[in-house]
Amino acid sequence: MSRPWGYFLREAGRQAWRQRLPTAVAVAALGLAALYGGAWMLLWNNARPWEGALDDVGRLNAYLETGLAPEAQAAARAAAQALPGVSEVDLVTPDQAAERLAGDPQIKAAMALLGDNPLPAALTVRLDGTDPALARDCAARLRGVPGVAEVDSGASGVENLLKANALARSVALVLLAAFSALALAIVGAVLRLAAWTRRRELAIMRLVGAGDSFIRAPFLLEGLLQGLLAGALASAALMALQAWVALRLRSDLGLDLAALLPRGVDTPMALALCLGTGALGLLGAAASLATLPLGDEWEGS
Repeated sequence: MSRPWGYFLREAGRQAWRQRLPTAVAVAALGLAALYGGAWMLLWNNARPWEGALDDVGRLNAYLETGLAPEAQAAARAAAQALPGVSEVDLVTPDQAAERLAGDPQIKAAMALLGDNPLPAALTVRLDGTDPALARDCAARLRGVPGVAEVDSGASGVENLLKANALARSVALVLLAAFSALALAIVGAVLRLAAWTRRRELAIMRLVGAGDSFIRAPFLLEGLLQGLLAGALASAALMALQAWVALRLRSDLGLDLAALLPRGVDTPMALALCLGTGALGLLGAAASLATLPLGDEWEGS
């Protein structure tokens, strides 16, 4: 025989309505846990594209002095190729650099206004590995090569970005754990209070033959629904915040948030938050009801 899920849903809704304020507190605690969980997921998802930028650490760009003769350019390339840790060096002439940049209409128009090609020759240096220490060492050696005016490695920026991301993830994870524990305690307390206010009704249900699973089911369902609602509210809040930040960045600074945060709040992430907080609410309810006296134990209270 199928379980009376309609009855369980009605009872869960009735309990939540009768305990409106405690239920709102429980949903708020679960929502805070979901917000920090969403922040952690955003940082984790976007760390992967940033970590992919570490591939650039294995490549250096050395810009040669403007007007350097072709023979001096070739000599600089040979000197760079001879450095330890260097696997390959390509020479990019000013004409080749201009041809690569010609695909951007704005840059092409700017160079047309300038007339003469202002771009210097450059060396693209590929290293034997992606170790940031190797990149720093090779960059220092490249600066000593005759004819080299500037060396761009990009390693420090990527490293600092990843360090900041790791720190932010750690903080978000600690706050997530703290608010999850708080949410579990609040959900458990709210449901124990709801069970206490219905103790005589539960005792009567026990007398007419209702089992523990039948009595506990509405409370478990209430915890699950509290978590699902909290996850939905947190997802909506994160989406609204993302849209607001994107709008402000575009209007005030002319920046595209998608370039800084390639993977934002999307439907799979929202579903994950809802399911996660739903499971958290269910767990809090189950932990609270595991030691809760039902029926006969409360007679005479």
